[in-house]
Amino acid sequence: MARRRSNNYYPPQRPRRTSRRSSRKQNLLPTRAPRKGTLLIAVVIYIVGIFGAFSLLPISQNLTVIALAIAGGLLILGSLLRDL
Repeated sequence: MARRRSNNYYPPQRPRRTSRRSSRKQNLLPTRAPRKGTLLIAVVIYIVGIFGAFSLLPISQNLTVIALAIAGGLLILGSLLRDL
């Protein structure tokens, strides 16, 4: 009795070739995900800044720009520094 070929047959795949650049990858700026507390604080400050920018909160325009800058800087520092 001959074996039937199933319809789910996939030919063997060749191994992927990697570029030479990935083998010489230099980690110049190691990053990691910010901690949950840092992320939560940055999100709250960002939301306050956005609501202030759209005049949904009675905050001056200068404070909204400062809040958005602090939120962005906090996220950047949280991804670069280990204990933040």
